[in-house]
Amino acid sequence: MGTQLIQLLEQEARVEKDQALKEAETKAEEILAAARQEAGEIEAAARRRVEMEQAQARARAASTASLRAAALVLAAKDQAIRQVFEQAEAELRQAAGNLQRRGTVLRALLREAAQGLQAGGRATVYAAPADVAVVRDACRELGFDADVREAADVADGVRVASADGRVVVENTLGSRLARARREMVSRVAETLWPR
Repeated sequence: MGTQLIQLLEQEARVEKDQALKEAETKAEEILAAARQEAGEIEAAARRRVEMEQAQARARAASTASLRAAALVLAAKDQAIRQVFEQAEAELRQAAGNLQRRGTVLRALLREAAQGLQAGGRATVYAAPADVAVVRDACRELGFDADVREAADVADGVRVASADGRVVVENTLGSRLARARREMVSRVAETLWPR
């Protein structure tokens, strides 16, 4: 059941990612077009100035224009990538807000977090106040011996601590997205701007 849930979530995430990427590509193209136009204007102005100045001044002006154009393109790309991840996070939060799916998502997150702990003693599971009842039920269903407590700083997931408190596993949508972001930034960039 966990594998099916993960596959379903991955499939839904792929569809949402593809849609977000298409929208981000369109926005990135608009931003890049504006950046190119601005870069062209900067370059043209620099060329007119350069023609009247000596050779050293020409080289400096062209270099400045080129650097500014590259900076604008990099800023546009950075903004487009940020927007892709912001949209992905918003869509994940919206999906997690669906009460029917929320219980399934919380069970899967709890199962994964519990796997990170070694047996021995009663664990403590922290969940958002609204999720405590669902998480308690999930612990019973999974046969996971745990004390479930409210934690206002845990949203859209769980934090599981071992009995001795030395091992803490946080498995929330936010923490998972942060880990995925580090791994996916270059792949998103390659998708938006293939070489």
